[in-house]
Amino acid sequence: MPANLPPDYYAAERRFRAAKDIQEKVEILREMLRIMPKHKGTDHLQADLKRKIAKFNSEAQKKKGASRQSAYDHIEREGAGQIVLAGGPNTGKSSLVSQLTHAKPDVADFPYSTFKPVCGMLNHQDIQMQVVDLPPIADHFTEVWVYNVIRISDVVLWVVDLSDDKITEQMNRVEACLSEHRIRLCTLGEKRPQGAEALKTTVLAGTKAETDPAGTRWERCLAALKNPMKTVRLSVQAQTGTESLGQALFDALEVVRIYTKTPGRDPDMLKPYILPCGSTVSDAAMTIHKDLADHMRFARIWGSEKYEGQRVNRDHVLEDGDILEIHTN
Repeated sequence: MPANLPPDYYAAERRFRAAKDIQEKVEILREMLRIMPKHKGTDHLQADLKRKIAKFNSEAQKKKGASRQSAYDHIEREGAGQIVLAGGPNTGKSSLVSQLTHAKPDVADFPYSTFKPVCGMLNHQDIQMQVVDLPPIADHFTEVWVYNVIRISDVVLWVVDLSDDKITEQMNRVEACLSEHRIRLCTLGEKRPQGAEALKTTVLAGTKAETDPAGTRWERCLAALKNPMKTVRLSVQAQTGTESLGQALFDALEVVRIYTKTPGRDPDMLKPYILPCGSTVSDAAMTIHKDLADHMRFARIWGSEKYEGQRVNRDHVLEDGDILEIHTN
């Protein structure tokens, strides 16, 4: 079948040949891929363009100077916690970030379309969690700063592609790359690495659940897990599973929401304070304001059925959803 390429394609091809900058070449290749009609006669040409895009993106990453790399080593935290996406090429990470947040990462059907971090905020009930899309994990292609970001994140969202019949091999490749950089994905990890090996609290997300036979592949995926962890099966296309994912990520952050009230007034239920699990009344007072902690006499708490304005001391451990009223001198 003839390709029947339009004149715009040949014009873009001429610009590609004249381009000197790698990033400019990538942009032109993407334009050619968009312009090209999609049918059997262009299958080979589409594959060739995708290979070129992946190759030039890889070259661009290798040519980045140390100053650019170090700029990505630290991503300022926002919201209740920082969640980074880790996964192999074309697993649907960018599509997932687009659905979960207002961020607009490059979504493409070729590998390595993401080459820098893209941050967005995931709304879950009355809080926001920071979600960071990262370049894919792959042998010889992933820069060191990607692993550095994963090491100091709060939670890792490990994305696997349920449309890939070789899903266990896909998972093994990612785990091998992470292991090489002394990162292990598990149920309970560290928000800051405590030793040579960083243990990262992880939620496993199986994307493209609408594909057939995703259910069988999901079972294989779960059976292949080396460490237990929270798991969610979802579909960006069918828009299913994202609410369960939001709750799983919130649970993985291991934080509690604390609401406050002034004596004689209704509680403020719109903007909770976010504290680590195990925090006390004293920790909450310090978070609200240091002077409040210094002058606190006692507190009253509303929460589960056993609390109805019960008086508690500084050392009382708070639970998610507690309402706190602090009394001072």
